[in-house]
Amino acid sequence: IKHLYGRQCFLPPSQLADSLAVQLWVVPGLRKRRAAAMGIALSMCSEALHVDTDSEYQRLETAGRPPVGDTLQEESRPSGPRLALRITYAPIKDSLGSRASPFADGDEVAVANVEGVKGWAPLGWCQERAARQHAGASAPSGSVWPPAPRQEAAQRFWGARIIASNGKDGFDEHWCVLQVALDPKHRDFEAAKLAVDDASLVASYAHRFNLHTAAALGEDMDPEEVPGIKVCAPVVCEVLGTTVPDLAAQDEFMILTVYSAPDVRKFVFEGIEEFLELPQAFFHYVAWSSGGKEVVADLQGFQDDDGVTLVNPLMIRQPKPTISDLIGAATGVGQAGQAGVPPEERFNTWHPRCGQLCKNFDPQRRGAHASRRNCGLSVPSCGVGGP
Repeated sequence: IKHLYGRQCFLPPSQLADSLAVQLWVVPGLRKRRAAAMGIALSMCSEALHVDTDSEYQRLETAGRPPVGDTLQEESRPSGPRLALRITYAPIKDSLGSRASPFADGDEVAVANVEGVKGWAPLGWCQERAARQHAGASAPSGSVWPPAPRQEAAQRFWGARIIASNGKDGFDEHWCVLQVALDPKHRDFEAAKLAVDDASLVASYAHRFNLHTAAALGEDMDPEEVPGIKVCAPVVCEVLGTTVPDLAAQDEFMILTVYSAPDVRKFVFEGIEEFLELPQAFFHYVAWSSGGKEVVADLQGFQDDDGVTLVNPLMIRQPKPTISDLIGAATGVGQAGQAGVPPEERFNTWHPRCGQLCKNFDPQRRGAHASRRNCGLSVPSCGVGGP
């Protein structure tokens, strides 16, 4: 096998990639090409690479690859990766409420190909509805989406085949959602971090919800054996190099989430979805557990024998009450929550009825306002009226 400079190379694949990366880094004028080093090694030494034949992506290919939608224009170049990425933020660990990412801080991965997946179209519906609502257009379920940075920054969701080191002188493949802000000004670290922090918070609620559900079924129940809620853990990535400049440029940030299902199903979105008790109960649990201060929205993903796996959930946080809120409550003028919608209305719209799981923790259905409201204010953090 020959590498860039025509010399024979007998290094293991992982060392070969590192060697090429180092040489591209130090050669004057080629610093920007360092990002492509691992991919060049992959393309030039493909026969020497070990790829896990039981990867999620390859199982999907065998069963029927997700339908291809949009395509990206590439710069003319030899075959190789479309993007080189470095993982910069991966805080979510494996737990009862999460499916941890195989990627860790500092890992560098190659995006072998990028394509649209028709079954993942629902991932973008939340932002579409919010944009339509804030523009004054009618929405199927009324005005319920609050203004927030994550809804205001339009996103594209691509299917991406990721190649990463397995730590054993070989490589594994992962089929992932590659989430990229449509507007380059939103492709910064802080904007990408919002989605990861939301997923981390939802996963912590899911962990507690799963423990509660198992306990309700009996003291001898193993939480690992009870169908529950899990969140796919996203990570923030920095672009080191790209051959698809219309997708992202060097030094921009995007979000990467391992997701193997060919479709995304909405479980709690506008209140008109087919009722599935487990995600509906989880939605209720978050509102109840937080005293109405937090609501998990846009619950979507897939269902299997282990329960429900969520991808790209959204957290809605109630703002702290202001003086005008208190005055309005005292004068009898009801104060709405974000986007002009009272928390109870949003709660009841998205969670039209309770099942048995809800009754285990909130039999009175007080999830949107867990505190008494002697002051008449529909924000439980006002501190008036006690618990």
